[in-house]
Amino acid sequence: MTTAISFRRLDVEADLALVHGWMQEPHVVPWWELAGPPERVRDYLCAQAARDHLDCWIASDDGRPFAYVETYVASDDPLGAHYPVQPGDRGFHLLVGPPELLGTGVARRLVRHLVTFLLDQFGITRVVCEPDVRNRRMVAFCRALGGEQLATFDFDGRRVALFGWTEQPEVAAA
Repeated sequence: MTTAISFRRLDVEADLALVHGWMQEPHVVPWWELAGPPERVRDYLCAQAARDHLDCWIASDDGRPFAYVETYVASDDPLGAHYPVQPGDRGFHLLVGPPELLGTGVARRLVRHLVTFLLDQFGITRVVCEPDVRNRRMVAFCRALGGEQLATFDFDGRRVALFGWTEQPEVAAA
């Protein structure tokens, strides 16, 4: 039986220990670069939560928190200056925290749910994600879920592959 993916808004203080722990995991550190004391993660989360065009979420699988997710309006984000952004573009960043969940399919269900949810919102016509090209696992993951590679460019001190979805990912991609 498939369990339910749900989202709730991040509460920086209540969720700090959880997200800080995930940011220390070896599979997260190279891509998020937030290893270190809780204050470093708190500062990052507070800065993200203060951005008007961005929302921070905790994703749960059947009630168990397992991922940190950011969704944002691409045209209002620095990313929008690096590609031909469309008014209906929304982007996401995510991490799956517990290492024991890697390879279980929960991340695929999360992205399918997230992309479907975003595309169902009024005015959103494309969902984008920009993984670091060195993160081969995430690049392959985006392709496997039907993301179209739209561009590759330098952004925020790294080389990224921009992926986009204009329709819901196929269920068969699980």
